[in-house]
Amino acid sequence: MFEHTYMLYTPITMKRIMNLERQLKAVGNQRRLRILSFIKKKKIASVEDICDAVNIRSQTASQHLRILRDAGIVTYTKRGSFVKYRLSLPQKQPIKQVLSLL
Repeated sequence: MFEHTYMLYTPITMKRIMNLERQLKAVGNQRRLRILSFIKKKKIASVEDICDAVNIRSQTASQHLRILRDAGIVTYTKRGSFVKYRLSLPQKQPIKQVLSLL
């Protein structure tokens, strides 16, 4: 006889689906992937550092960083007008897998 192992199915909530969609859209962009790769390498980076490394304007970097922030992938610390970004920890599995490829 065959022995069956049944996995318990845990329904995914709509909120979780929407968060995952937001995160996947955030990492589904070449510039944002380059930004994430740079932040991962440096651990912490200013907008100016990111602009120089990725070769984009400050306004463009800020827009991409906002999307990554809203998705919960990066976080920042601010002192006056000086802002530094780092990866948010811990990351959910799908984003962890993407970051491991960078």
